[in-house]
Amino acid sequence: MSLSHYLAALVSGVGIGFTVAAPIGPMGMLCIQRTLASGVATGLATGFGAATVHLTYSALAVLGLGSLAQPWVEANAAVFGIVSAFTLLWFALRTHRCSLVLQEAGTIDSVRLARAYLSAIALGLTNPLTVILFLAALHAFSTQAAAAPLIAGVFLGSAIWWMVLSTVVATARSRLTPRMLSLSSRFASLILLGLGTMMLVRIAQQALS
Repeated sequence: MSLSHYLAALVSGVGIGFTVAAPIGPMGMLCIQRTLASGVATGLATGFGAATVHLTYSALAVLGLGSLAQPWVEANAAVFGIVSAFTLLWFALRTHRCSLVLQEAGTIDSVRLARAYLSAIALGLTNPLTVILFLAALHAFSTQAAAAPLIAGVFLGSAIWWMVLSTVVATARSRLTPRMLSLSSRFASLILLGLGTMMLVRIAQQALS
């Protein structure tokens, strides 16, 4: 296979990863809230957790397992939705109670970063919308022979978006007073609370219809 085919697969993957990651949904709001509350490192850890989920789903889809899992995912979408909604509510309540972290330059809390990374993976894996989006986006590339560059591109595209988002929010964070920063973080946690509540309401409406 020629180099051009590998490059085309890589570019296609970058486009898919960026497109799936870019819409501001629950994961985007979580990344924003954590960047506001704890700084760019925590926001990046959250974003790379999401990118890891995107990498996993893209690998499953490209290897042909996505089509096999799609009927099961769609049949159990309500269960995944409920788990995802309660996870969001837990994040919102927890972050609402947490105090603001104003770390000094060069200070890195490895435990906090690990928790941010792993919890983002947990949220991403329980979000049925993420699975469905990837199955739809990767369907056109299911015959792509250069699977490795495509999968790597998905991770790269997703990671680029999270780096951009975290950097922009961190830049704004540096210009806010502690009080404004606290209010901004609380507002973001309220949006997470609203997103989780809306998911539960939507699931209930679907169950009653």
